Amino acid sequence: MKEVQPRFVEEVAFIAVDVAYGSDLSKLHAFAEDQGYPWTVGQADLKMLKAFGVTIQSTKIAIDANGVIVYRAGYGEGTSEEWASV
Repeated sequence: MKEVQPRFVEEVAFIAVDVAYGSDLSKLHAFAEDQGYPWTVGQADLKMLKAFGVTIQSTKIAIDANGVIVYRAGYGEGTSEEWASV
């Protein structure tokens, strides 16, 4: 995401969501800052994970302006080029 986000910052909202239920949000923000992540960081609850069908970490999901999932990739899947094409 670090390679793709700057090219689309004016068009797309990038949001990283931690799936470790019960994580400390302040620690997530500190980690994001340490890593130089410019996007919003948040937490998922179990209801959200279920609604989006997230079963593994590092699930990448793109949602269009109508709320439709247009891209999904799991852990170790999805290249910068794929993200850019979405």
